[in-house]
Amino acid sequence: MLKRDSVQMELNFNGSRRNRFRARLNDGVFQILAEVPVPGADSKIEDAVARFSDFQYLTESVTDAGATSAGLAFTDAAENAMDPVLFASALAGDNPDLHLLYLSGRGRSSDQVLAEAKHAAHLGLRNLCVVSGAAPANATAASLSRTYFLESVNALRILRDADDSAMFLGAGINPFKYTPGDAMVQYAKAVRKIGCGASFFVVQYGWDMMKLQELRWHLWRRNFNVPLFARMLFLTQDRASALCSGRIPGVRVSPDLEAALKMEMRYSPAQFRAAQIRRLQLHAAGAHLLGYSGVQLSGIDQPELFQTLLQRIREAVREFASFEDWLAAYREYYARMELAPYPYRYYMFEKLFSQAQPPDEFELRNAPIADCTRGERLRYFLSEILFRHAAELPAGERRLSKRLLAGCRSCDKCRLPMTFYVCPEHCPKGMANGPCGCSRPDGSCEYTGKECIFIRMLRLSSLLRDFVSMENGWIEQPSFRPD
Repeated sequence: MLKRDSVQMELNFNGSRRNRFRARLNDGVFQILAEVPVPGADSKIEDAVARFSDFQYLTESVTDAGATSAGLAFTDAAENAMDPVLFASALAGDNPDLHLLYLSGRGRSSDQVLAEAKHAAHLGLRNLCVVSGAAPANATAASLSRTYFLESVNALRILRDADDSAMFLGAGINPFKYTPGDAMVQYAKAVRKIGCGASFFVVQYGWDMMKLQELRWHLWRRNFNVPLFARMLFLTQDRASALCSGRIPGVRVSPDLEAALKMEMRYSPAQFRAAQIRRLQLHAAGAHLLGYSGVQLSGIDQPELFQTLLQRIREAVREFASFEDWLAAYREYYARMELAPYPYRYYMFEKLFSQAQPPDEFELRNAPIADCTRGERLRYFLSEILFRHAAELPAGERRLSKRLLAGCRSCDKCRLPMTFYVCPEHCPKGMANGPCGCSRPDGSCEYTGKECIFIRMLRLSSLLRDFVSMENGWIEQPSFRPD
């Protein structure tokens, strides 16, 4: 247990409608969130709350002269988790406005997500990060095709249209993409999420700080000055081993970083832990200087570790008075290490790390989009003739033609006219509004090994000079996944 006499309590009398999480974003307070995975349904809620009570206690400590604050991020990680709203509300107690609750679309209908969000807001858990949901452990393309994922874009739109001003909505994003097409479709989906109600983003974890800066510069360049949280994974030796062997979905490390981690795994447990604390400390301080609103710490399984990281991150925020000081330390730490997964090394901007804040003028790297093949052009124009009004007709209309030209999977709601006549059901998760974050360094699907369907849509959008269709509006989902 923690020594509680060393922690001064923070009292707040703002009333039941307060939202200190949102206020701290507005005030520029750097927030440090610890992930708390929602326990399985077989756990007793009182036991689960007791297990994490010290985490909650730490979030109530006094801020570091207004510069930093702490909170929790409740993640729906278990495949058969207990009610996340009841667990988060019980643990948060009188301070639900300090924390962030994840709403996952995996295995949930729109009505279920809406009901869960309204219940959370009623209990004061108003800060909601909406995600499509992670794939279950050991998932395959075949097993995913039988799982319904409510897309985050659709969930955001539904919650926004619920007209509940108590909800403060965010979403996830993965900027660690190293081919032009993979990066472009990821950022296009981010714009779509903003249009559907996302007011902040939590970034998938990764170790390439230039990609964190690329994301911020890209959103700034597009006039989207939304708060960003950098998610950071604290590595144990087991997690480092899983990372190096590619067993963490959607996360890849460069050969150089993999070699460094394998060397660190030869250290004693205490030395390995110290190395990971210093790495995380350095990255958190860098995120602060790059203009991020906070960090979300994953893999923090002990309150003593959370307390240590709170202290070390606060020290690092004070240690690096300028971006130049931090950059010198960062480059010394990584020496000549390449953090991009060679040979895939695409960055959207020239002169990243030349300064912390976005420049007045951006110098983009040349990144031509590949041309459509003859077959793609032929299929598109034939589909345009045959299926232009397919969304307005019964889904069974011209089913054989759809199957031949688009590989139709017989949805109950045809989306072909909105997806450049590429059937979304060829995505293992059934995504139609944009890609998930789980692609390989070359941009291929992590589950099928094939090219992500959104890269093909990108080529077609380039052919038609209609990239705006990749960003605007939303595409409604069918009510079930076809067999």
